[in-house]
Amino acid sequence: MPQIRFRLELDRAEVMRYYRGSARRVRVLAEDGRVVDFDARLLRMMIRDGGINGRFEIEVDEQGRFRNLRQLG
Repeated sequence: MPQIRFRLELDRAEVMRYYRGSARRVRVLAEDGRVVDFDARLLRMMIRDGGINGRFEIEVDEQGRFRNLRQLG
């Protein structure tokens, strides 16, 4: 399955905007240069006390539909 890797750093205040639903989409720059837009609800499982910080990978199927999101390393 194709993967999209990116780094994301959101402090607690930014994360709360997504968590409460006032921001619904997240746009990131992937490591390969693509701009990727995805539903902010996917990040809920990645929230920590200080926010979200790290390198992530989204797996998509051959049609580009979301399959999985995981934090790397």
